[in-house]
This record gives sequence, structure tokens and C-alpha cells, in this order.
Amino acid sequence: MEGWIKLYRKFSEWEWFNISEMVHLFIYLLLNANHEDGKWRGIEIKRGQILTGLHSLNEKTGISIRSIRTCLDRLQNTKEIDRQTTNKYSLITICNYESYQCNGITNDKQPDKQLTSKRQTTDKQTTTNKKEENNNNEKNDKNIPPTFDEFKSYALENNPSVNLESLELKYKAWVENNWRDGNNKKIVNWKTKLLNTLPYLKTKDNGFNRQHSGRHEKNVNAMWD
Repeated sequence: MEGWIKLYRKFSEWEWFNISEMVHLFIYLLLNANHEDGKWRGIEIKRGQILTGLHSLNEKTGISIRSIRTCLDRLQNTKEIDRQTTNKYSLITICNYESYQCNGITNDKQPDKQLTSKRQTTDKQTTTNKKEENNNNEKNDKNIPPTFDEFKSYALENNPSVNLESLELKYKAWVENNWRDGNNKKIVNWKTKLLNTLPYLKTKDNGFNRQHSGRHEKNVNAMWD
């Protein structure tokens, strides 16, 4: 028998799930129910139905006939199945049969490879989207003008000895100039700009940071424009 069914993960929350014979029998019925309308010896068997009997179910599942009777009664009471019984056979109908199919598709021969391919494509797209979202968030974080606390925190993280008064003056100068530097050039990435500016700001001992030796004093003064 070809084809397949689908089970939701919530199947594990089914009220009969902790009784192995109930699970065994119900899945057997799902797997063996007709996936299209048909007839057998003049008996009409519709999609989602299975024509069977106690002895046949016992032979196919290995479950005792007594347990099968109990399981079928339970399944019928909780509306998983419906039964029409004669002295020769039982016609069992799986209630909500379509919910165990793939979006109601009647062709059960869709290749597993195709499903795997779709799943991989979806996973890849999701990963790409998340990566792009993270990159955008990081980019936006650098482009959005910071509060002074954010500005100060980032400065101290990279240069703990920076003079806070000097740092605040630089922040206010950029804010008042609508986040443009002394050359009236738009500050696109404030973090990069701040890192490049830190060596020219005063330190806590009121001296200038001489990380870049050989720089003339006029270059330092130019950074305050």
C-alpha cells in the first residue's frame, strides 16, 4: 500500500495516548482506510473507511480480540471513529479523516524527496531572513543617533580613561550640528566615528590621549570644529 498520513505533534496529548493498544489500533486504521472511494463484493467503501472484522484486526495488529472490542468502543465513544457492524464485518469510518491528510490532497503519491526539498528551502529561507534581520538591526543600531548614556557607555568601553566632560562636549557638538562632523560631513556610523575620535579627546588627567604619536596639535584642535 502506497501513500502516507500526517500526525500533528499534539497527537501525544490525545486522551488515549498512554494506552499503547489504543494508539496501535488507531494508527492501523488510519493507515489502512481507503484513500479513495471504492467497492468490495458490492459493498461501497468510501474514502476514510475500512471494511474489516475482529479476527482480521487481531491477525494484522497482534492485539487480542477482547482488547480490540474495548478499543473500538472507546474510539467510537470519543468520536474518533464510527461503526456499522453486521455478523460478517464492520465498516469503520475515520471521523475527520481529511485532517490526517496533507491539506486535503487526494493524491497520496507525492514523493518524499519533494517534501524534503520544500522543507530545506523553507529552512534555508528562514535562516537567510533571520541573518538579514540581524544585519539590519546591527546596521540600524549604528545609524540611529544614541542617547548620551549610550554614547558614554560605548566610549568608556573602548577607552576607560577618556575625560567625561570632554566627551560630553563632543556629543553636544555633534547633536547641535545634526550629527555632522567639523567638515559638515554626515556621521553615518556614530560608533566608528567615536572610535576614531577617542584618541583626540582629553583623558581623565586632563591630558590628551597620545595613542597616535607624531600627530601635530593642530590636528587635535581640528577635531573640535
